[in-house]
Amino acid sequence: MTKLEKLLKYVSEHNDFYKNRIKEYGIKDPLDITQWPVLTRKELQENRYNMFSDGYKSKYYNQRLRRQSSSGSSGMPVNVYWDYKDWYVSNLSVWRLRHKWYGISPNDKCVMFTLNVFNIQNDGDTVYYLTNPSSVLFVNVSLIYDDQGYIKLLDIINEYRPKWMYIQPFVLNKLIRAYKCSKKTPPSSLKYIESVGELLSLELKKKATDFFEVSLANMYGSEEMNSIAIESPNGKMTILDSNVFVEIKTKTEITQFGNGEAIVTNLNNLCQPLIRYNQGDSIIISNDLIDDKTRVIELIKGRTLDSFIINDDEEINSIMLLEMMAEINNYFPQVIKEYNFMFDTKKVSLKCYLTIEPSKKEWFVAVKSAIIKSFQQKIFPLNSCSIEVMSSKERACLCKKNPVLTIE
Repeated sequence: MTKLEKLLKYVSEHNDFYKNRIKEYGIKDPLDITQWPVLTRKELQENRYNMFSDGYKSKYYNQRLRRQSSSGSSGMPVNVYWDYKDWYVSNLSVWRLRHKWYGISPNDKCVMFTLNVFNIQNDGDTVYYLTNPSSVLFVNVSLIYDDQGYIKLLDIINEYRPKWMYIQPFVLNKLIRAYKCSKKTPPSSLKYIESVGELLSLELKKKATDFFEVSLANMYGSEEMNSIAIESPNGKMTILDSNVFVEIKTKTEITQFGNGEAIVTNLNNLCQPLIRYNQGDSIIISNDLIDDKTRVIELIKGRTLDSFIINDDEEINSIMLLEMMAEINNYFPQVIKEYNFMFDTKKVSLKCYLTIEPSKKEWFVAVKSAIIKSFQQKIFPLNSCSIEVMSSKERACLCKKNPVLTIE
């Protein structure tokens, strides 16, 4: 029995949500993945607290599960829960290849660039970071507003002497610019860079490898699934088939190769299994296999990073807004149903359109206030960009397929 079949057998026996799904869709053989329907993001959002397998709901109530929050490009926030032992097993897939291909181990010092806020208001001069655990330097780049802030960050990185960096492309570009402007050099301890969040452009990848002179790889993953694929030294995006089973949804069928929407099943999350989850990305899986068994993602499309400049020192992008809304959603669980941002370039103003769960509509004012406060204090404290929050009913053209950020 394959790992996928074991998972399907488990959910068919120990998960009420999927037991009901078997009945609803008339699944005759639960071990046959092709008989299962696609799980949409909307279904996950609406059922996320009803999808626990037997025995895990008590762990949830006792706060013994790991929660991972994802906002996604649809603007519909979701939480996915993991038993800690399964979460570690899930991450073993990528760690094995990091060690095999790039000589990187979990205890090696790493710099991770986060957009999650630290519940502080920047004074405009301080670079905020944490070193807990001591093997990871967490840097909050959402509180760094200009080149001078990044130049100050270089001293912190160089003193920390990391072996590798886990970084978003737009942060990587800013880091390179800061090094060049300051004429400082990267730490000699640095051996590897892993790009996450969005795929690197070929231009930025060459620019980074030429500057740092270390191995650089793309990693494709999500909060729902952890790592899905990682780039090998020969440039192939290798699917982590011990962690996920990936399919392609075309206009006519679901297949294991070709061009279409990424449909992903996590093989390790028994707590809150995601079977045939629509990842929300457009990808191409090559027909060519590695060693006649391992599949390769040829191209990831549809994961674009909207970004625009406010002035010479500040910019805003969709990831920053996604992270802000993920935090807001944690403060107001099961309140926000959907959201959308629109930027007015002429007025330099951001509009946030909210859809609140009908039974929680009295929370609208509190959520609105929290969004405005978070935006003003933690994203644009210099008041160079204003924000307005309103009900999605005030924008008739809002629909669920819209990206989180559009520009007028």
